[in-house]
Parts: sequence; C-alpha cells; structure tokens
Amino acid sequence: MRRTIFALCVLTCGIAVALDAKIDGQCVVFDCPSAGSFRIECQSGNVALSASDGTVRFKVTEAKSNQMLLSMLVPTSFISGGSWRVDNREGAFPFALGASEKLFQGNGREIAVQDLNKESLSFGFPVGTYFEVQDNRKWNWNTFEYRIFLPAGMLEWEMTYSFVPAAGKTRLLDRFGQVSRDFPGKISEEAELKADVKSEAGYYRSLDFMGKLAATGHKLDAFGGIMGTGVKFSLRKTGYFHLEKRISSGGTRWLLVDPAGNAFFHLGICVFGGGDDLTDVTGREDAYEWIPPHEGAFAATWKTEEPYWSTRAVSHYRANVVRKYGSFDLTETAVRNIARVRQAGFNSMGAFGEVPTAARQACFPYVKILPLNGVKKIPTIRGVFDPYNPETVRAVKQAMEALRIDANNALLIGYFLENEQAMEAIPQAIPALDDSWAAKRAFKASGKSPDDFAAEFLEKYYSLIAKTFRACDPNHLLIGNRWMPSTANNETLCRVAGRYLDAVSINYYTREVDPAFARRIYEWSGERPQIWSEFFYSAGKEANTGPFTFDLPTQRERGMAYRRYVKAAASLGFVVGTEWFTLIDQSATGRFFQGKGGESYNTGLLSVTDRPYRDLWQEMRDAHLEVVGLFLK
Repeated sequence: MRRTIFALCVLTCGIAVALDAKIDGQCVVFDCPSAGSFRIECQSGNVALSASDGTVRFKVTEAKSNQMLLSMLVPTSFISGGSWRVDNREGAFPFALGASEKLFQGNGREIAVQDLNKESLSFGFPVGTYFEVQDNRKWNWNTFEYRIFLPAGMLEWEMTYSFVPAAGKTRLLDRFGQVSRDFPGKISEEAELKADVKSEAGYYRSLDFMGKLAATGHKLDAFGGIMGTGVKFSLRKTGYFHLEKRISSGGTRWLLVDPAGNAFFHLGICVFGGGDDLTDVTGREDAYEWIPPHEGAFAATWKTEEPYWSTRAVSHYRANVVRKYGSFDLTETAVRNIARVRQAGFNSMGAFGEVPTAARQACFPYVKILPLNGVKKIPTIRGVFDPYNPETVRAVKQAMEALRIDANNALLIGYFLENEQAMEAIPQAIPALDDSWAAKRAFKASGKSPDDFAAEFLEKYYSLIAKTFRACDPNHLLIGNRWMPSTANNETLCRVAGRYLDAVSINYYTREVDPAFARRIYEWSGERPQIWSEFFYSAGKEANTGPFTFDLPTQRERGMAYRRYVKAAASLGFVVGTEWFTLIDQSATGRFFQGKGGESYNTGLLSVTDRPYRDLWQEMRDAHLEVVGLFLK
C-alpha cells in the first residue's frame, strides 16, 4: 500500500515512479501505460531472475558462451516519435531503414527508450557493458532492438530500472484517423469524402480490367477463370475448384481449375472484410481528436460482434465509410469493394476476414482456414496441437464437422490449416515437454532422435488432419499451413506435408523472388503446387501509415514491386496463386489485438479514408493482364 501511495504522489510531479518488473521464465517484462510492453531476455544462456525495489538480479545457471547477451525489442510503432538513448548519446528511431542498421554501437552504463508522449523507461548496467541499438528491418523483422553485451565472465549482475510516465498525451490521429504529417491524398474536410463517391466511381471504371482483357480477344467466366483454357488444356469440369498437372514439351505446369473447368490463377486479397483497420483506444482516448460514438450510424464502427472488444476496438475507416455513404454494413461494403478490385483484375478473397455473404452475392471465390482454434495447442510450438493425445484427436474430429455445411459450396477454393506454425521448433520442443504431454511420452517410448521423432510427429499430425478433413469435405482443397520461408526451408517437413496436402502455401515476404528457393520447396514436397499466401510492400512516405521492411519511395514503385512478384510467381509453372496483405491499411495507432505497439503499416490498397492508391492499382491491373497472358502462350 505504501508503495502505491508513493507512485501516485510522484506521478503528479512528472518524475520517476515505481513500475513493477514481471518475471516470465528467462525474461523480465515491463508494461508501460503509454509506451507499451518491453521484454528483456537472455540470449546466450539460462538465468535465474529476481526483482524488487527498482532492481532486477541476474544469476547465470547455464552459460552458452563466455559473454552474456541480452536483448530488448522495441516496436516499430516508435517511428511515430520515439527515441533511444545510451548515456548522453541519443537519437530518433528512423521512419525508414537507412544505409546502416546500426543506430548506435559502444560502451555505456544506461540505456533508455522514450515514446512520443515523453514516457520513458531506462535501465542501468555494470561498468564495461557494450550496447548496440539496431534496426531489425534489415533482416525483415519489424522491430528495433537493444543488444546488451555484459562483460566477459560475468555470472551475476544487477540491472536497475526507472520509469517516467507521460507528462501529457500527444494527439495521435485527427477525426478522420489520419496522422499529423502530410502525405498525398490527406483530407481536411468531410465534403472531400462525399465528393470522392462520384470521382472514384469514374476512376474505378477507368481501370477497366475486363475491357482491356477483351481487347486481347479473351474473357473471364463467372468464377474468374480464363474462358477457353478448359478446352486448350483439356481440363475437367467438376463443379469445384481443383488442381491439375499438365506435362508438355514446354515442361510441367500446375493449374488451379475453377468450377466451370477453366484455368484460374488465384489473385487474392487477405483480410478482405477488414479487421486490421480496428484499433484499441482503451486508456488513450484523449490521444484521438474524435472517437466514433456507440450510438446511431457510427455504432457499426465498433467491433460489436465480440463483447470484450465492443467498447475498445474501433475503426476510423468504417467511420469514414459512414460519412461517405451514410452507413457501414460489412456485407454491403464488401460487395462494393469486390466490384472495385475486379476492375483491377483481382478475382478472389484471401485468408482472414472472408465475407461469405458478399462472396455469394457477387460470385467471388474465397478461401477459409480450418476451424481448429478451439483445439488445445502445444504451448512451445506455435499453432500446433498434440496428435498423440486421444482427447485432442476427438477435438479435431469434432471441429472438422463444421466443414460439412460448406462441402458443396462452389465458390470456396479450399482451406488453409493454420497460419505461420512453428514446425521448425518440433525437434527441440517435444523433448523439453513434461510427461503430461502424450507427444513427450511417445518420444521417450520411440527411442528415436529428436529429428527422427519430428518426422514421425509430422506424419501423425498431417495424416490426422487430411483423413478427417476429407471425410467431412471431399470436394475442396487442403492448401497448406501458410509457412514462413524459414519454416518451409526444411526437407523433412516438405516431404511429409507434401504427401497429404493438395498445395503448399508460403507467406513469402521478399524484396525479390528467389526461384531457386521456390523450386527447392517444390521438389522436396513431391512437386506439390504452391500458393504464395501472404506478402505486401509499403510506401510509407505516401501513406497515412508507417513503412514496412520492404518499403519503397512511391505508391507507383510499390505497384511495380507487386507486378514483378506476381509475374515471377505465375512464370514458374507451379505457383497457382498469390494473396496480398491487406485490402485496407492497418490503423495508424496499431491493429487492435496487438495493443499500443500493434502493426501499423501501409498494407492496404485503400487508405483509412477509403481512397485507392491510384498508381498502385494501375500497376496491379497491368500485372494481372500479364498473368492472363502467361496462361495463353
């Protein structure tokens, strides 16, 4: 109680206050009201941690090297006004990756981070400590990082910490959900949104993908497949999406075939129904010029379908749609956006946030993810359940029963298993489990090495999913786990998964496509076709939201990068689709489920004000015309 009173007293004075350090295994965690959450973790050994009265004590229990390395990640959201400090040397976290990823290197005693509200967290270390402040976007990782090297041979040390709360709240967004800096397309009056209705209708018509395609003598069928290709390639018409392999003098080619029996290259957009445009305003309401009310037309801008989020997560994009069209309805908005993206040649919804009612109304194909969220997962292997546990097996079979309702749905392309599962962790994670886990008991009984048991585990995992899936839905495709490239680059995983999947899916984020990587995965998987299931580029200087790892100077160059990517994918002969992430930009104050430090990137084709990035759309349309041309050669 006395400590709480002290904290409240000094808070009003704007000086350092007490902040609890939370011990979480090998990590010490600090949750700041404004700046967000920070974790300091030992990277080069195991440590015993204890904390009290502004001090954390470290004691090495297992050393993997002579020098201890600690790491603390800083969210990329700090580009909005955050800064770093090492002793008396300091600097701003950069808006975009510069020539060097090292923002600082050198010895010191104290480090600190400060957000745009001047809320700061600082740490003191022993004499001789060496620090690096690093921009991890250099390695496609959207964080900044403090790397902390303790003097060699040090097995016990103390880290002091102090916290200064925000003196006030800086206004983050205006009433339209826009940041304070200028960028192309920024609006200042509601009348501009209303004027957009007419001008944008003309713009979308001018893209005229179908007209430009017809000028080449070709048309699309009702599902978006290329008319005439069914006859050209002797494809089957099954009434459902399926895959066919064709071998000719020109080489091997995989084709995704639509229900009408024509070739269909899946040009999808993830998060089509929105979601990343929602942000959590809890505890920072005064940082917004305007937050939509919970009543009237703006009630639909809140995430009311989930009680927990119904008063926390809100979308300025949805609010701008209300201003523009008079109301926001998810299905109505999705139908309107389907008509828009078709003008640029997109033909389907990608993962996350599919809108089935809109898809049916507009005859727009889509994908789904298997309904396995409620199945208990192994905590140390992201997104993976224990296939040796009879209760888990029953839960999987019960969850799959939900698939029967869509088993005869012609618009449904197929199902992803999960997203970015950490399959590479299996050899290390299973032996480290306790005996309460069936997988651990099976590993001990097998007498196999961790790597050999991982192959057995994967066999059991995929065979269970495939057998159960096909019993409930024999008509649709099983299109993989949306692996990260580092996960996919595993021969054992690819060989096992390839025996059970119809296609392999990779969230293939890259600046330039590496055909050798894609072909290696193709060969390892027994020549399973691929869907590149998630990627995007940003142009942060020409957007309301921030830059991604793969940031480009302009929206035109962003579109050119998309064009190169999709053309490279379609040229390989075994990639049958791509999915851009996302339709709408992420909220500038972070997507809702990640809190204050959530992703806030220029992911979208549409801005928070529902405006299209016109140069981007034109390049995307031309890319899609080129993809069709590749099928007709």
